[in-house]
Amino acid sequence: MVICMVTNMLPTPDDPAFGAFVKTQIDSIAAAGHDVNTLWIDGRASKKNYVRSIRTLNKMLAAKKVDIIHAHYGLSGIAACAQRRCPVVVSFCGGDLLGTPNGEGGITFRSRMTVGLGQVVAHVADAVIVKSDKMLARLSSASARAKTVVIPNGVDFGLFRPMDTLGARQEGGLRPEKRYVLFLGLPDIPRKRIDLARQAVELLRADYPGIELLALDHKAQALVPVYMNASDVAVLTSDWEGSANMVKEAMACNAPVVAVDAGDAWQLIEGADQCYKAQRDARDIADKLRLILENGKRSNGRERIGHLELGAVAKRVIAVYEAVLRGK
Repeated sequence: MVICMVTNMLPTPDDPAFGAFVKTQIDSIAAAGHDVNTLWIDGRASKKNYVRSIRTLNKMLAAKKVDIIHAHYGLSGIAACAQRRCPVVVSFCGGDLLGTPNGEGGITFRSRMTVGLGQVVAHVADAVIVKSDKMLARLSSASARAKTVVIPNGVDFGLFRPMDTLGARQEGGLRPEKRYVLFLGLPDIPRKRIDLARQAVELLRADYPGIELLALDHKAQALVPVYMNASDVAVLTSDWEGSANMVKEAMACNAPVVAVDAGDAWQLIEGADQCYKAQRDARDIADKLRLILENGKRSNGRERIGHLELGAVAKRVIAVYEAVLRGK
């Protein structure tokens, strides 16, 4: 099968974390034996690039026979759906359906525009993939929901794996005697709520004077599992998530996790040892962190998310392609 991936998210040298989950999925489809071509849209440089990419995509399709187009993120679906040579699958990633909180109980004007365009793309596309049930519920069209499949992003179990804690701390430049809480998110994104994580950690400082909150802050993907293994516990405090990718990655490393109800985070940690659901409240988060710090054990997260191993998820995505090409 020849597949054209259209995406506005891919890692760059300046931002190695940006769209890492998209690249991982693209690589997993190629590893399954398919011919994958990628069109990257630099939407951060200019929104006009979405329109310009329509012409670029049509040139690509004229030069090479493509069986199916897979667009990642709703805005990327604009270019994908503007052509009529090939069927289109669109993967929504989070903000393209959920919007960006404005801090006043609503979403920003710009993200409202993005969500509106995403709804149109979902209606036009041949098939839709969302990362969680909460995203599925946000699709406004019954016809769009009918052609939608929920497939969370997969996890590279080769990269995200359990390691010796002391060895990981040495590799990450961390001290062996300290207690570390890993923040699952980029600190400069307001909806990730590092303020809430900081408040929770401060509430623990009387009992754990040397406790420290770690933020990955655009670290290269290869370093992320090092910090997950080096930390005592990982914490998710986001206002919302499409699918909690970093929770899955931490679980693949058998890191204990405390998570608020964001995306599919609670569904992921359900029944896992040393993983706790918390309310979006600093004191409750601190109480759950304390349980893990007192216990000192790792989780069994890896075995709990075996169904989300990268190759298994790739097969589910490929099955969507095959269904579309069969006209189902």
